[in-house]
Amino acid sequence: MNAQNRQTGTALVTSLLLLLVLTVIGISAMQVTRVQERMAGNTRDLNLSFQGAEAALRNGEDMIAAQAFPPDPCSTAPCDFWAPGASAVANSETRSWSSWWLTNTTPYEANGDHAHPTTEMTDLNADPRFVVEFVAEISDPLTTGEAGNRSSRYFYQVTAASPGAATSAATAAPTAMTVLQSTYARR
Repeated sequence: MNAQNRQTGTALVTSLLLLLVLTVIGISAMQVTRVQERMAGNTRDLNLSFQGAEAALRNGEDMIAAQAFPPDPCSTAPCDFWAPGASAVANSETRSWSSWWLTNTTPYEANGDHAHPTTEMTDLNADPRFVVEFVAEISDPLTTGEAGNRSSRYFYQVTAASPGAATSAATAAPTAMTVLQSTYARR
């Protein structure tokens, strides 16, 4: 027998097995890359949502600071300053970005005038929104003088929410939603 007749095809089998292993490694690498890309996109979406909510929160605090006198809170829309209890409704409604949240809250405005709402943050699904709730008036016992001259501190709670950039294909709801709250005091 000569050398050509004794070949059993081991080189073919070995190369096919090597090709199979390389294919599995390649597919795994593509899946890992796809997952990392999704994670990066979700992180970006969450960061945009957080930045939008923070901007709306500061917008609400600026609105309180701009008032010359303590405003009268109200309990029916349209309200700039809500009576106590509004934040409980606002918190329960933010997850779905419901019609209550969209109609009874104030949209973010870069210039802070709140008179001409426009789309300010084009990277987001919608502009962030906020609600300002009057919490309490506490008289300041450290001030001296007659009872009529005592000053008070007024406490407000600002609740701000912002959607991310992406929406769910199934529900058309934002995939990321950030809600922030702060307590703001002024004399």
